[in-house]
Amino acid sequence: MAMFFKIAINNVKKSFRDYSIYFLTLTLGICIFYTFNSIEAQNSILKMLTKPEDIKIFNKLINVTSIFVSFVLGGLIIYANNFLIKKRKKELGIYMTLGMAKGNISKLLLFETFLIGVLSLIVGLVLGILVSQGMSILAANLLNFELGRFKFIISFAAIMKTVIYFGLIYLLVMSFNQR
Repeated sequence: MAMFFKIAINNVKKSFRDYSIYFLTLTLGICIFYTFNSIEAQNSILKMLTKPEDIKIFNKLINVTSIFVSFVLGGLIIYANNFLIKKRKKELGIYMTLGMAKGNISKLLLFETFLIGVLSLIVGLVLGILVSQGMSILAANLLNFELGRFKFIISFAAIMKTVIYFGLIYLLVMSFNQR
């Protein structure tokens, strides 16, 4: 098991250019997903909504749109993953020629995608937190709110939602890799 992990890390290092496209796609998607879902925690946005029913409708709208965004993100991840696999067909063919079983190649790809997924999740969440703060400041400026009351907010609900949705999408992608 450790051998596959070591090979996976070396493959990611060797194929850095190819994996950078995949990594950036995942990171950007996670950043956007977190930023979008953290809107409901931003005080400057919530102050626009004065009625409790407006806040409920706003939160439902975010939840429904979040599901739509997750489908788009899932499609984007699957497309980027397929692109990456196609670029590496020769390398995978060499592994098979050298006698590596398909199951072992599948494990190797599983470790590689898991490694890239965890790294992109961490970087995407950090970027998402920063971008959401920038959006909050921008919204406060546009709506003429006092920036003196601005607080740096990290939405743990948005983090959990992002991790859960991304985890489910990524499990789907890894199951495609197994085939």
